Amino acid sequence: MRLKLVAASLLAAIILASLVIVVIPGASYSRQDREAPLAGASLHHPAGTDALGRDRLVRVAAALLLSLAGACLASALTTAIAAGMGTLAAFAPRPVGALCMLGCDVFLALPWMFLLMMVRSALPLSASPASSAAITFLVLAALGWPACARAVHRGALNLRCADWMLHARASGLRGIQLARCVIPNLLPLLLPQLLVCIPAFVIAEANLGALGLGIGEPLPSWGGMLLELDNSAMLLETRWVYFPVALLVLVLLLLEAITVEA
Repeated sequence: MRLKLVAASLLAAIILASLVIVVIPGASYSRQDREAPLAGASLHHPAGTDALGRDRLVRVAAALLLSLAGACLASALTTAIAAGMGTLAAFAPRPVGALCMLGCDVFLALPWMFLLMMVRSALPLSASPASSAAITFLVLAALGWPACARAVHRGALNLRCADWMLHARASGLRGIQLARCVIPNLLPLLLPQLLVCIPAFVIAEANLGALGLGIGEPLPSWGGMLLELDNSAMLLETRWVYFPVALLVLVLLLLEAITVEA
């Protein structure tokens, strides 16, 4: 519990600091300082600038907020889909339930990252930055539910055989009425699943961005900033290119600590 509290406090402090950095008057993740490309740390640019002269600290803060917000929304959506599919498979007639779980198994049999790349590349890549961000996280949500649905299905099957469920059926409860009783009892299972999805989606978004399939410029993203590490000349020019990677690793470790303790 102490580890969870410390991790949550540190993550909250990082998020708060990022919010402050982004809302500072004059701060902009897209404004270019053409006089100072790849500049080192200074009073005006505390973490230096990138190859286009954009403030690296502001871009990292904006990327963190965008990534976490999108991952949280996508996790909530995929958990809701998993809850619906898992509950449907458990309480529907046996052929319907078997078909739902077959669909889960087909998704789980495919390499998830390859599936993400294939689906994302089939969607518009020339959309506006905001649209590309929405598409990226919607794809993550649409493809991230099968493993969670499997866990929900097992939990719902246990509830289906519970004594209180037999009494509810005997009382005449059916359909939506039964679902209202089942879903609250699945919350202890759904919350950890939601927390597990958040760091997984953050990593997936970074991987898609590094492959050019994620959030479009000029919106900042982890993947876009990780691409800077491919430029050996840039690595010799400034060490601040490692700052986004270090912060990403720290955020993932904090999320992992919160998830494990949950």
